Amino acid sequence: MKILYFASLRESLDLSEETLSIDAPISVSDLKSILIQKHGSQHFKSNILCAINHEISRDSDQINNHDEVAFYPPVTGG
Repeated sequence: MKILYFASLRESLDLSEETLSIDAPISVSDLKSILIQKHGSQHFKSNILCAINHEISRDSDQINNHDEVAFYPPVTGG
C-alpha cells in the first residue's frame, strides 16, 4: 500500500510517503501500530487522522494492499 504523510506529520517524519506490503487486510489501528513501531509513538498521537482512498476512515476500517492511505494531523480554521 502507498502511505502518504501530510502537514506537520510530514515534517516531523521528514518523509512524504512510503510503501508497505501486507499479505491480508489489516485495520487502520493495526497499521498505526506498525508505523508506531517503525517511526515512534510521538508521530502518531491519538488524534491523528487517516483517510483510505481519499475517504476519512475509522480505526476499525480495513486496508488492503492496493489502497492509498493518508495520515495527517487535525486541522483548525481561523
